[in-house]
Amino acid sequence: MSKQKIDAQGVNFSQDQSLVSSVTTDFGNLIKGNTLGIIQPHNIEEIISAIEFAKKQNLRLKPRGKGYTQSGQSVAQNAFTLDLTRLNRVSKVDTVMQAIATEAGATWQDIVTTTMKYGMLPCVLPLNLEQTVGGLLSTGGIGSTANTYGPVVANVIDLHIITGNGEHIQCSRTQTPELYHAALGGLGRCGIIASATLALRKTKKYIRTFHLLYDSLKAWMDDHVLLGRNHQIDHLEGFCWTSAKGIRQTTNGKRFFAHWLYGLQVGIEYDESVPSASDVLQNLNYWQLFHTEDEETLSHVFRYQPRFEVMRGSGAWNQAHPWIECFISAEALTEILPEILDMLPLSLGDGHRAIMVASDNLPNLFMMPPAENILCFAILPMAVPVEDSKTFDVLAKVNQLLLCAGGKRYLSGWLGKSDFNWQQHYGTSYETWETMKQRYDPSHVLG
Repeated sequence: MSKQKIDAQGVNFSQDQSLVSSVTTDFGNLIKGNTLGIIQPHNIEEIISAIEFAKKQNLRLKPRGKGYTQSGQSVAQNAFTLDLTRLNRVSKVDTVMQAIATEAGATWQDIVTTTMKYGMLPCVLPLNLEQTVGGLLSTGGIGSTANTYGPVVANVIDLHIITGNGEHIQCSRTQTPELYHAALGGLGRCGIIASATLALRKTKKYIRTFHLLYDSLKAWMDDHVLLGRNHQIDHLEGFCWTSAKGIRQTTNGKRFFAHWLYGLQVGIEYDESVPSASDVLQNLNYWQLFHTEDEETLSHVFRYQPRFEVMRGSGAWNQAHPWIECFISAEALTEILPEILDMLPLSLGDGHRAIMVASDNLPNLFMMPPAENILCFAILPMAVPVEDSKTFDVLAKVNQLLLCAGGKRYLSGWLGKSDFNWQQHYGTSYETWETMKQRYDPSHVLG
């Protein structure tokens, strides 16, 4: 490995090609970067040294964990990549406070391995546990318990931030709160999350999941909202699936079409008394209860791993992933979902997701629509060829349709074919967003 010492403070970077090639793009595989080198700090002091070096040399740093963004958010452009994955220590669980402190480079799998020994889990877990803590907190974090706890960023007790000024600041909702709110979901613009303390919840040993099928969009959405308000429900996820495909005549000639069905997965954790369908599912209007699954809660946490293994095994992992995730009200999504599903090419697959997300207790700069009954609607294709311009055109139209319906984009995803409208995204909070950047990173070290 080629390393070169570049200042008296001992900041080192690597230009080893195997390392550099690993950070020139992100999971989206759509944006090609140009990194000047990779800096891999092991502690807070080394992060501060890297920032001081960048300030003196008038250079920029791009903080990065595992690079699970889809539109180049974690890709350096004529900047140094600040690889935070070596800050990966996880502290012991505080069983009294129900909390755990962790460095930013630890993965959610690391957290789960530690907390499950105490019968606890973070209040919300992402679907992909390979992501780093810092990376996810910089975007938001959505999981199957979000109907109760909101996004992951709503469950952070405190943060240790290294600002673009090189300051080390511990912050929370009551201590330097403006930085706390700007960092959570802030894409690392104001400062680098070095560590965090996460709130935990007590779990039960098993989980029973009822798999419900709907042939009516309205019934599906009504039940989704009803279950989202039911605190007896621990896990809730919605899906859109194709049930039949065909070819029909349109004004543009013959084209494929699909008939869509809708699904809910309703999970209840338990120790001994097994939850019954008659108790949990009363007053619902589903078409079929087509499966009931009992498993250990720890097994349920890793339920999406087979999808990722299929993606890797098929080569889809290394292709483009223009994922679209958007917060939108249940009412608005019900109105536009048929049009969206009709627009989507069948090559994108099905299993599009809709997850209820509690919208109270949010960080101030984490944008959601000002409405009740918010869902995170997600289109997560396994792979799209980069040269497939028609699919990207359709996804751009879907993106615009969601925004016009009052949606707010989840910022780790594919943000469209043109420049993202940050002023539209932040609305009345736009000036605050800009002020925080100027206050904590006036030299624009963090890009």
